[in-house]
Amino acid sequence: MGRLKPFFSDVPPAQDWWYGVRTFAASMLALWIALKLEMPRPYWAMASVYIVSSPFVGPTSSKAVYRLVGTFLGASAAVLFVPLFVQTPYLLATVIALWTGTLLYLSMHLRTANFYALMLAGYTLPLIALPVVDNPSAVFDVASSRTQEIFIGILCAAVVGAIFWPRRLVTAVGGAHDKWFNEASSYALRYLTRSVSGEEVGPLRASMVVNFNALEQMIGQLPHEGATPHHMRNTRELRGRMIHLLPVIDALDDALVAMERRTPELVARFTPLLEHTREWLAGTFNGATPGPWQDLHAHIERLRPAPGELDDRRELLFANALYRLGELADLWQDMRVLHELIDRQSRANWRAVYRHWRLGRLRPTFDRGMMLYSSLTSVTAIIAASVIWIEMGWADGGSAVILAAVSCSFFAAMDDPAPQIYRFFFWTSVSVVLSSLYLFVVLPNLHDFPMLVLAFAIPFIPIGALTVQPRFYLGTLLTLVNTSTFISIQGEYDANFMNFVNANIAGPVGLLFAFCWTLIMRPFGTELAARRLTRFSWQEIVELGEAGTLNEHRAKAVRMLDRLMQLLPRLANTGQDTGAALRDVRVALNLLDILAYAPRINGTPRALLAQVVVEVTSYFAACLKARERLAAPMNTLMTMDRARRALNLAACQADGAEDAREQLLLSLSGLRLALLPGLEMLHEPDEYHQLPPQGLDGAPL
Repeated sequence: MGRLKPFFSDVPPAQDWWYGVRTFAASMLALWIALKLEMPRPYWAMASVYIVSSPFVGPTSSKAVYRLVGTFLGASAAVLFVPLFVQTPYLLATVIALWTGTLLYLSMHLRTANFYALMLAGYTLPLIALPVVDNPSAVFDVASSRTQEIFIGILCAAVVGAIFWPRRLVTAVGGAHDKWFNEASSYALRYLTRSVSGEEVGPLRASMVVNFNALEQMIGQLPHEGATPHHMRNTRELRGRMIHLLPVIDALDDALVAMERRTPELVARFTPLLEHTREWLAGTFNGATPGPWQDLHAHIERLRPAPGELDDRRELLFANALYRLGELADLWQDMRVLHELIDRQSRANWRAVYRHWRLGRLRPTFDRGMMLYSSLTSVTAIIAASVIWIEMGWADGGSAVILAAVSCSFFAAMDDPAPQIYRFFFWTSVSVVLSSLYLFVVLPNLHDFPMLVLAFAIPFIPIGALTVQPRFYLGTLLTLVNTSTFISIQGEYDANFMNFVNANIAGPVGLLFAFCWTLIMRPFGTELAARRLTRFSWQEIVELGEAGTLNEHRAKAVRMLDRLMQLLPRLANTGQDTGAALRDVRVALNLLDILAYAPRINGTPRALLAQVVVEVTSYFAACLKARERLAAPMNTLMTMDRARRALNLAACQADGAEDAREQLLLSLSGLRLALLPGLEMLHEPDEYHQLPPQGLDGAPL
């Protein structure tokens, strides 16, 4: 039995088998209804069930809605464009390509499930328009019937999915939260115990980021399951704080490393606090009550140097470590409390303890240049495939153009779409073989609908059960959808082998063309995307030299954090160091704090802080010009030291800026640690005129 364990470990669990049965039943119901209504292509109702179905109620409902909207838009476009341009086939091909590419580009600006509506509207136009170019008068009938067939499939999938063995996405979100917290606690404890190992920390960091990014689409679909506004607010607040954890821990680690190397005598003062923090963090999994968190903060306050002692660089380093540890404690306390409220679906009021002024609503950041290029690649692929089809005069060649458009749309957002398009080609070819066996071997021996259901059940239920597992999802879904489509079940059996081959060989040919076209047009991959994202971060740091409002600076901070979550997986996939990206963000965040607090002081200290910003900005401008990361200039570090010395207690007391002085000193210390020679990083802006609101360091904004 021990030898069979690996085999049985891959067998889907019972709930996946129930999903396979449920989805198959919905597809057969949709097929039966479409046949009874004598729809011209009843197999589209069957295929639509598999396209929109999900193990969870929310994604099934949302995808059903978005598919209906996208189909309606694409069908309407077909009714509009085909009669106008059918006499000019090359112009029609161009219009179809531009429509598909434009909506594809717009869809890539949406990072939740609603992107599907626009992408589907894009490739639905060729799906409807190309098969009727020889008979344009039929375009309305085809568009109407396709919309009705898809609606039947959508309705069956949604109703059956909601009634039989429904699974709630909120449970999956809770599981993703639990996994992230387990990894985050292991990650934090490795730093707190000072047993950091790249071999252990790297995979943990990468997995945390992957889980964080996966939550975005999951959270966006919770309203489709009836999640309350209160629950959604807590869920978004939690994710908004999760994004800050990696930079906060990285800043704390740098401060501790600096103490261990430069002032080992201070480590003895700090070690009991680290032990207290470890015990507190482990205890939060049994309940994040405020008492232990307050005790930890009291311990931090007892160790905090007096304001006058911050003139000593050693004490400032110690104070910086305390400040970063306090940030970690506040951030973790918020996240654990929110997690408990979400798990219990409690409506209790929640008050944040981590209330940094830079916290704001998550704002997605996009590489619009690459998005535009990806869309243009799809446009040119459709035009080129159409030209080849027209010149060859292949009657069923439109299917090749259709699948080329579909495959280019599906994977346009990926850094390296060619391998996935090849998988599309492979599984579509498998579907052609499987559908031919059904059409010419199985179906001729069937004489009623129950026998048809039984014949389909044998492969479709197991394959449907495998679609739940991410590693099998693409291949199994394509097999189910394409096999349903290629068999082309009608009210009466009418199959011709040559017609079948001529019609269905075009699909794999179109996919093979799309694969080759993508290899030629997009030979670059993840490394280029990582380099571009890094340069965007540098550019944003350079732009910090421009005057801006508090809200604009907050938006920049949130965009950089969002970009970090996109960049870290790419760096990990290409085997590059992820620490440099974290340091870029930390430099930006510290510079933003300098910009926020510098207007509260006057004279020489303010002028020196402005010079720090200018020099950091110039450094990153030089990195952009050189198109590589340069060593941090020593003169910038010297300017930061002069600014630190100028921020002495006596001078700031005269201006009444004691609170701003402490924040600026901590920001300078954090900035210096992020810019130490050999660790390569820097950035920030120029002059800032708008005063932040009073109490900015602790007030909810």
